[in-house]
Amino acid sequence: MKRIIAYIFLTFGAITANADKWVRDAEPAILEVHYTRTEVYDTTMRTSRFSKDPVILRVGKNKSVFFGAKNLWTDSIMAVDPATFWEIDRARVMSDKRDDTQLLSGHYWSYVYKNIPDGKLTERDYFDLERWQYTEDWEKPEWEISDDTKEIIGYQCFKATTDYRGRRWTAWFSPEIPVQEGPWKLCGLPGLILEAYDTDKNYHFEADGLKQNPNSEVGIFTYKERRGYITVTRDKFFNNWWKFKQSNFAAKMNAAYGVGPKATPEDNKPNIVHYDKEETDYPHDL
Repeated sequence: MKRIIAYIFLTFGAITANADKWVRDAEPAILEVHYTRTEVYDTTMRTSRFSKDPVILRVGKNKSVFFGAKNLWTDSIMAVDPATFWEIDRARVMSDKRDDTQLLSGHYWSYVYKNIPDGKLTERDYFDLERWQYTEDWEKPEWEISDDTKEIIGYQCFKATTDYRGRRWTAWFSPEIPVQEGPWKLCGLPGLILEAYDTDKNYHFEADGLKQNPNSEVGIFTYKERRGYITVTRDKFFNNWWKFKQSNFAAKMNAAYGVGPKATPEDNKPNIVHYDKEETDYPHDL
């Protein structure tokens, strides 16, 4: 396992050194912000059914990208040396300490590209055994700013609220960092958003640190492009995700790959899903 870990760092170093080969429509990043993203994936069991992921926001002069740190790592390793990835995963599976928190790719698999292409927002994700993407007009939240303040990672922050994409969001932003950016699709305030959450904190983003001029690129990651994406509308993208969450994924894996339990008549009944995406204002019944 120690040998595998050492190889991880060597491989990731090689990927970083050749990062321009894996990014298109790129511009230099001027800021990189690291957050912890918490997602409650069963609102009936909030204290036990949640995930935490390290996520990253890279900001350029004109555009930005938001992604899961672990997911980018696994995508890049798979592109350069897939045998190493599967060796690492086998070691994880065989470990006595294996649990859901050790998922190598993390739980956040989306890539959110703001102002790519110009004036648009593009999101890519993987679910239901397919790679999906959509592009929409870049709709920024409209905020109400209050006088409430608090300090986050050493920066004075002000409170702002908005109704955006079906949820009520609270954000804490710092005018000391004069970029109108933030995690996920949240942006448009006179300073960087360092913390944000919806009313029930089903989704919560908390900044851990930031780096100026991080020697990285902002653009479309191309690790999976050769395997292709299915392009759909935004409504179809989220509706497909909703239908996937209501289906029996284990039965699908059995049908596709012969692994897991076989389908039973009960599998035709939809699952009861006790949560939704960050945005909920899409048709759930297409």
